[in-house]
Amino acid sequence: MNATIPPPEALDALEMRLEELLTANPAGISEHELLKTLRREQSLFAAFNPRELLSLFRGHYLLFHTLYRLRDRLLRERRGHLTIDPLRIVLNPASGAEFTENSTTLAPDRLDLADWYVDLRRLTTVTAAEVGEWLRQFRAACQAQNQRQAALATLELRDPVDAAAIKRQYRRLAMRHHPDRGGDGQRLREIHAALAVLASRRATPA
Repeated sequence: MNATIPPPEALDALEMRLEELLTANPAGISEHELLKTLRREQSLFAAFNPRELLSLFRGHYLLFHTLYRLRDRLLRERRGHLTIDPLRIVLNPASGAEFTENSTTLAPDRLDLADWYVDLRRLTTVTAAEVGEWLRQFRAACQAQNQRQAALATLELRDPVDAAAIKRQYRRLAMRHHPDRGGDGQRLREIHAALAVLASRRATPA
């Protein structure tokens, strides 16, 4: 894709088209499918090449910038809530329970990257080296989160949970499964390992 910032009218048209596509796919649609469609019909994505790193990044960034714009507009208009995930982007119809009387925003999603997608200057300034480093950091973060979830599952917990609750559950399970109390030594080792993972990362839910 070209390293240019689209004019406001082009962004408005893209936002409206995304709303149409999401409305037509109430079960959700993946980022991959959206980019395929936009490549066929939107001039902004005419030069999009998913096999070229910078082009892939620019296409992704422009799409997600516009999706978060759409999400914010729908919230202001109280017309729905957009769930944004690369694997499944869903336009959820509005329900009264989602909005308070004096609020036009929802509680933030568990992982809300809206602020990162605000600055369209990234389309013109980003380098291939920066994209490669971001991908490395993203993969590392995903690996750390997966390890956290596996460790929590071993402790029979799930997010959201804080360090104090983790320690209490660890002590409870360690006492229950200690061999001196008739417990399973292998299970106790798994419990110790899970606590070590969580303690070493000082991880909190994303």
